[in-house]
This record gives sequence, C-alpha cells and structure tokens, in this order.
Amino acid sequence: GGGAGGSGPCKTAQLDFSTSEGAAAGNLLVHMKNTGSASCTLRGFPGVDLNGEAGSFNADRSNAAPQTVSVQPGEATSFTLNYTPNDSGGSGTDVTSLVVTPPNETQSQTVPVSINLPVTDSPTPGVTVDPVGVG
Repeated sequence: GGGAGGSGPCKTAQLDFSTSEGAAAGNLLVHMKNTGSASCTLRGFPGVDLNGEAGSFNADRSNAAPQTVSVQPGEATSFTLNYTPNDSGGSGTDVTSLVVTPPNETQSQTVPVSINLPVTDSPTPGVTVDPVGVG
C-alpha cells in the first residue's frame, strides 16, 4: 500500500469531475474525485472557463485563502463557483459547460452545466472561483 510519502500533485487524468448545487443560490460545487490508486494533493485555485451562447470567459479568483488538500483514492474534494443567478425576469445568458484546469496542471476537463446568468455590460459577469477545498 502507498503511504503519505508516495503522494504527489493530483493530475487531471486521475480526477473525475461532477457538479452539484451549493448551499445558496448562485453557488455551484465542482467535485474532483481521485480515481487513481494513490493519494494526491491539490493546492490553489483551479482555472475555470465558462462556455455558452455568449462565448467564453474566465471566472475570477475569490479572496479565499488556498489550503493544501490531500485526496485519498476514491475520495473527492471540491471548490465553489460563485455567480449571480438571473432573477431579472429576462432570458439572461446560458452557460452550458465549464472547462476546469486543476491547480498546477495544464490539462483541462470539460464539465456540462446549466447556469443562467443575468446579461451585463461586463466581460466577466461577476463569477468567482474559490480555491480547492473551500466550499
């Protein structure tokens, strides 16, 4: 069996991605499950590109402090995507997928989502991402 000494950074290829609603409106939890045979660690902010009918834009980093998270085989950690839900009564703009790059990785994984954001004049409509393990 592997001990803590064998753990290294989590690689995109050994992570399975899924989403669930957060505790509040405008929170989406993105889960990363370790499908590898050894524990691995994550620290920092994931890269998140939101893709939809209006094109693609990056989520900004929140002010939360990163922490190192150890993920055992078969276990998962998550991060929170924070956004303003569209409650304007208008059609808004739909986000249909996230392109997630784990911290310190260059490979990404596309995750299907269904998020409706209010239309704004801003190129990044107030979407932020928390570090891994926060949320």
